[in-house]
Amino acid sequence: MPEAVKERLLELLDKNQQSYHDLVDFFLDPNIDIDDKERKASNFLKKEIHSLKLDADFPSQINEVHDWLITQNKAQCHQYQHYLEKRKTGSERQYFKNIAQAYEFLIKVAPVKRVDGSWLYSIMRYWNDPIFRELIQIYLEELGLGGVKSNHVCVFDDLLLNLGLEHFVMDLEDKYYHQPAIQLALAYAPAEFIPEIIGFNLGYEQLPLHLLISNYELNELGINAQYFNLHITIDNFDNGHAQLSTKALEKIYSKFKDKPSFMEKVKIGFTLNNKGLSSVQIIKNLNLEAMVVKILQRKALVGNVIHNEKCKINQKTINQWLSTPNSVEEFIDVLIEKKWINLGKDPAESRFWQLISHEEGKMFGVFNATEKQIIYDWIAAEHSQKKSSNKKLNVAYSNSEDFVYSHFSDGTLEDIQHQIAQTDQLGMKINKILPYLAPHAHHTAIGLWCTKRFVDYLFPYLNQPAVSSAEIRSQ
Repeated sequence: MPEAVKERLLELLDKNQQSYHDLVDFFLDPNIDIDDKERKASNFLKKEIHSLKLDADFPSQINEVHDWLITQNKAQCHQYQHYLEKRKTGSERQYFKNIAQAYEFLIKVAPVKRVDGSWLYSIMRYWNDPIFRELIQIYLEELGLGGVKSNHVCVFDDLLLNLGLEHFVMDLEDKYYHQPAIQLALAYAPAEFIPEIIGFNLGYEQLPLHLLISNYELNELGINAQYFNLHITIDNFDNGHAQLSTKALEKIYSKFKDKPSFMEKVKIGFTLNNKGLSSVQIIKNLNLEAMVVKILQRKALVGNVIHNEKCKINQKTINQWLSTPNSVEEFIDVLIEKKWINLGKDPAESRFWQLISHEEGKMFGVFNATEKQIIYDWIAAEHSQKKSSNKKLNVAYSNSEDFVYSHFSDGTLEDIQHQIAQTDQLGMKINKILPYLAPHAHHTAIGLWCTKRFVDYLFPYLNQPAVSSAEIRSQ
């Protein structure tokens, strides 16, 4: 990136009117120096903390934290058991009335899921300090230990790809990037923010009720919920990330002289979890009609010039209705008024659905399978709730165990492999590898390879398969 362009970008991002989306792009840009990212992270986090309302319930004493977290965990599990009991007695799904609502949820949580675990990247610079070992292990496991089928970002990206949802994410409003911006800022935060990072991680590794319910209902709708199930199994309080987070807190706390200040900063980090839109808030505000409007507005960019002038609705041609974004919204209302769309009934009864879904329909092929699923469920509305199960159209999702990532190479991976092979010094190997464990790179082919090498060097036991007694005796 030219120096003048980079300086201009930094100048723009330092202004108060910067967007969260711009911040996310900034932190994920591999061409921006890490020192610039650290400076931006520090300024942004200080501003976020200044406007923070602390979680009053979080303990102020270190010896109270473990029991408090256990109590919180048990409360979530009890609520989930209550949810399951209600479902067994015939209650409807609590989060997703249909497949399209589940799609909308996945689209709107995508920005935060695509930076999963990133807040711990700044800890990786302390790889040779045993006190940070638990936090580094958590980060490596978020990265799937270098396995493409276990890397959390790879898993979520693959889900979006298989469901045909990836392009919807590009249309999201800036508010969905608030929490991701915080996580990425923590990824590049200087050492003074270590307590906040610990607190943030402590909060993020707890087992929330919404995760349990989302996992259950996505599975029920036939959507691969592996990403969500991964977090349920790996965040447990016995030997999972929740336990490792607590151990890290206790170990690092013992090294700080000003312990009250340390705990206050931990509380700040814990509360930063609440900034931005939560999954629960997103679920409460699902709006399929708004998604349908966006789909039709996107189609109108081409459709407003290709319809013939014969068909008129309310004295306007189809091309005229599709000429502006606002007129598209009004057009939908007119189609409902004229009974071209019969909301709350079987979509087969709607003339609009017949036009886009039947092979002989004049608009067949205009909408892909994912878009049709969203339109179908929007039209069906309450009608779908009267059925024992939802109709799932032929979407692009498959149960393939293979995860998609680019196999094309610019030679960088080969260069790193050669450099690693040429040195016997562990410190030099690690320093060459670390940049590729960053949030923008760890889920790429080179990032996955570098993660595996890092694990081999410092956490070899994490990659060791279980060995049976019979196998030991045979050796």
